[in-house]
Amino acid sequence: MDERITSMIPHYGKLNKIYTEIMSGGSFSFEKQQFISDFYEQYGDTQTFETALISLMLEMDAAHFSILLNSLKREIESNISTYNTCREFFDRLDTEYVCRRHESRFDWDIDRQMKVTNGYYRELMEANGSLEAVGFREHDRQEEELLERRYERCKREYDKEKAKLDELYRQKGQARREALQCLQNRCGDICRLGGSLLAILEKYLTDQKKKEGEEKEAATTPTSQPAYFPMKLLSAVYERCNGEQFEAVSELDFYASMNLQPCEGRLKIRPREKARVCYLIFLMGETLPKPDREKWKEDIMNLLGIDDAYYKSKYKAPVPRTDLASDSNQEFAKEMRSIFR
Repeated sequence: MDERITSMIPHYGKLNKIYTEIMSGGSFSFEKQQFISDFYEQYGDTQTFETALISLMLEMDAAHFSILLNSLKREIESNISTYNTCREFFDRLDTEYVCRRHESRFDWDIDRQMKVTNGYYRELMEANGSLEAVGFREHDRQEEELLERRYERCKREYDKEKAKLDELYRQKGQARREALQCLQNRCGDICRLGGSLLAILEKYLTDQKKKEGEEKEAATTPTSQPAYFPMKLLSAVYERCNGEQFEAVSELDFYASMNLQPCEGRLKIRPREKARVCYLIFLMGETLPKPDREKWKEDIMNLLGIDDAYYKSKYKAPVPRTDLASDSNQEFAKEMRSIFR
């Protein structure tokens, strides 16, 4: 899977968050400007984007590919809308100012360290002058050793402070290079880039919609399996029961299983949840016309491994005022009735 496309969604999300923070009065820091600038540099090549999109399309199944493209499309549209709403505000962002501040943030420390280092340098030069001068007059060995030790001490102290000064200059140089890379205001460029990316996405989304339309048309032919239940109802059931009454599966597999259609993930009942599933089957069956009800109940019970005798003895277990209506069963029945009312 090409990471370039999948990483764009969270990156666009962070970019949109930065825009919102700046619009809401938050500080416009160098870190935010650097992210904006790096974002444009990373995703500014539309040809590379389309190549990565094609690569991803060949690796992903159609349903997940469509979901990913639509998610990315929403983030790009949000970014364009935010920029266009406050175009003048974003165009006036003083990117050079935040970059200069980033570079100059070491100046005070450099000035301070320069004074300290110069003080040690003067002491070193004085010690060096005294050591050189002793050679031109009478002296004993002890005096010379004292001057040599003084010189070595001054040199160590000077070298230590000089290293601190050099490190500050190095950091300033690094900050300057970073600042130079981020001087330009890229908000307008990113908006125009977003338009180009949307045009590319739309091309592949149109192809996907066409393919889905063909599949939908094929599903309506007499030889196709009809859908017993609408997606809206099954989505509500899925949200409550997936991972609880049933082993976790994708929503698409849940929809297909309940409609007795082919799918990759097999629907399985979790331990000690069969009685509640029987109650769910009863409620779902009640929404079907009589000619379809018994056929669907028979097929779904075969799929889930529920025999008819067990179903008849347990399907009313969660109903209040029955012997099997425990607190948890009653709570389940209440939630289910809110879905099927």
